[in-house]
Amino acid sequence: MRLETPRQTKVGVGILGAGTVGGGLIRLIQEGLAHRPANVEIRKIGVRNINKPRNSPVPHQLLTNDLKSVVDDSAIEIIVEVMGGLEPARTLIERALRAGKHVVTANKAVVAEWGEQLRELADTQGCWFLYEASVAASIPIIEILGKGIIPDRIHSVFAILNGTTNFILTRMAESGDDFHGALAKAQELGFTEPDPSFDISGKDAGQKLSILISILKDQYCHPAQVDVRGIDFLMPWDIHFAAEHQWVIKPLATYEEVDGLGFAGVEPVLVPRQSIFASVRNEYNALCLDCDKIGRQILIGKGAGELPTASALLNDVRKIAELPRRRQTLPSRLAEGSFTAFRSSIENPKSYRFYVSCCPRQQDKRRKIYEVCSIDSELIQERSPCPKSGFRLAVVTKPILHSELFRILDLVLSFDPDTEVSWVRILDDV
Repeated sequence: MRLETPRQTKVGVGILGAGTVGGGLIRLIQEGLAHRPANVEIRKIGVRNINKPRNSPVPHQLLTNDLKSVVDDSAIEIIVEVMGGLEPARTLIERALRAGKHVVTANKAVVAEWGEQLRELADTQGCWFLYEASVAASIPIIEILGKGIIPDRIHSVFAILNGTTNFILTRMAESGDDFHGALAKAQELGFTEPDPSFDISGKDAGQKLSILISILKDQYCHPAQVDVRGIDFLMPWDIHFAAEHQWVIKPLATYEEVDGLGFAGVEPVLVPRQSIFASVRNEYNALCLDCDKIGRQILIGKGAGELPTASALLNDVRKIAELPRRRQTLPSRLAEGSFTAFRSSIENPKSYRFYVSCCPRQQDKRRKIYEVCSIDSELIQERSPCPKSGFRLAVVTKPILHSELFRILDLVLSFDPDTEVSWVRILDDV
């Protein structure tokens, strides 16, 4: 569908979802809070529960729990989907595109799983399917990568893509909160979804990274091709150990190309205190793009909260409203032979240092575990107390492969199967 309305006529918008982000978009439009207001008018808002209390003032006369009626309304030309989750969001987006309506979304789950098919459908229908708000909120990274604004080959990406986990780790490091206390504070401030498990597990950042890789390489990267580790295993003593040795633990999404392969992962990592990522605090996101000729490019901005994400949505809506006759076109496919095989980050052939922590439960195994952990180690410390055994071992290895790390961990567990073992990769050069 192409918009033929005169410039002075407002473009009709229908919004699916009125939670934190949807409420923020409604505020930006209704109250004219944007620097350059969009020439749009909200004509219907679809929600699951009309009577649910909401943080933002939502015009009650626009609310409906008939979601399909929003998509099917002939007075609505742009659908904004901010419901979250895979279904019914995907089905409604597809319904809108097939009806010739333009779609803007912040839904990383839908974009990560179905983005390629929906983008092709939009192209076939002559519609826009825009999703800048699905990654890094206020940082326009999708436009930067999609339009090739950086005219250089990007061979690696290091990024903080989840504001919730970054906020939690900041609180643990700076306020002394334990994991659960920091999570509760993030929930209080509205930085998490009602169910924060996707943030904590790393799956949220994994979906976002897969979207960025798909755009960067112009080939689909499924979220299952991204190795994901959460932050819920981290304890206060891990944070203290990092601080004592001039490190900071950060939730990093990484993509590195080595020997023609792409290695992707999301995990907490140790970075030097002087690293740019060490200074990225609370709900902020950051991306470091390693380029062949121009070196590293750094982008930092808020990655969570009501208005940062809503502002990215509004910018996409405004693009459509201001360019009514412009048809979205897909970027050309990569030339034959330029296909990149994606692999888990733990298969990366590069060597890294690792921080390893364990709490042996069987005291008689302590010496054997100590000896095993001493292999390839630069630093080894005995600490006490450990809540369950009174003894904790903290180790920093020499540069080794992931496979060697796992061999050491298997040896430790062979001596004491009940011991609690954790590890964190050290990135010295980010």
